[in-house]
Amino acid sequence: MANSIIDGLFGKSPISPLQQHMSSVHSCISELKGFMIAIHAQDWDQAEQIKSVIGTKEGEADILKKKLRLSLPSTFMMPFSRRDLLDLLLMQDSIANIAKDVSGLMINRKMTLPDEIFDDMIELTDVCIKTSATALKAVNELDELLETAFGNRERKVVGSIISDINDLESKSDKIQHTIRTKLFPLESGLPPVDVMFYYRAVEWLGELADAAQKVGSRLEVLLAK
Repeated sequence: MANSIIDGLFGKSPISPLQQHMSSVHSCISELKGFMIAIHAQDWDQAEQIKSVIGTKEGEADILKKKLRLSLPSTFMMPFSRRDLLDLLLMQDSIANIAKDVSGLMINRKMTLPDEIFDDMIELTDVCIKTSATALKAVNELDELLETAFGNRERKVVGSIISDINDLESKSDKIQHTIRTKLFPLESGLPPVDVMFYYRAVEWLGELADAAQKVGSRLEVLLAK
């Protein structure tokens, strides 16, 4: 990252803290696959340990968010506004928040996943993690965008990454549909409350991919300005 040059041009740049925050957010969501595997194996000690790690990482991301919000000047010489950066920060933060919520929901209810949907849930989790990783990749291009004064080549690079984010989010939608289709015939043999929370867990996983896509969409807006 070319932070020293950017800082020289614009003063204290908020880009590096923003990137650090997104990296922390992604570190949080990356724990979810191991959590899902532990839940399915009913290894509650391992699941609880991973949930604790997710909570700790979400807290670390929250600290970074607060530090950036407090240190962000009301005016600075950049091609986007303070409001744009704050919106992007909140979208990033929502990824860590949802990861914490879904792990909390599943461990608190000791949710086990029916064998019929387990592989699909793991695939959905993988896609959510990949979507977040791709959003992180896009955020990490922000300083290069500034260095090149939003040059066409760098715009194309970021545009391609954003396209990948959109493709992954669409894939998550398809997997969610598959899981719901498989859950429907199982409903009569499962406790109704469990069924409700299975659907809720699927919904929250989908929201993880949606949140990562919103990060990409906000970057797309910045490119258009």
